[in-house]
Amino acid sequence: MKIALDTNILVRIVAVDDEARVKKALTLIESYGSREIFICYGVLIETYFVLTKKYGLPKESVLNSFEDLLKVPQFCFEYETSVRLAISKCAKGYTFNDALIGEIGGSRNLKTYTFDKGLKDNKNFEFIH
Repeated sequence: MKIALDTNILVRIVAVDDEARVKKALTLIESYGSREIFICYGVLIETYFVLTKKYGLPKESVLNSFEDLLKVPQFCFEYETSVRLAISKCAKGYTFNDALIGEIGGSRNLKTYTFDKGLKDNKNFEFIH
């Protein structure tokens, strides 16, 4: 049976803030085979928020952790290509959530319309004046 993970599992793995829960999370992950654990893009957006805002981790550290999570063989990421592109754009200055939203729309050949002036240079967005 395949499963999906919630934000708090990924946060435990990255933050390593509760050893008992980290151990339980890792044991769970290790009990599954390749690409049997689904990670939806919403969980990544929440995880990024929690780690940067609540835990105060630097953006670069969180992005490196996301790169590591992408290498976990058990994980199957929703919109994986968009996630990889969003990590790259976030490293160049965009927020992770905006970058991922834009990349998901872009993967469907869609422009995402926005009032956010900070996104007018992002090719996946169309700024409304």
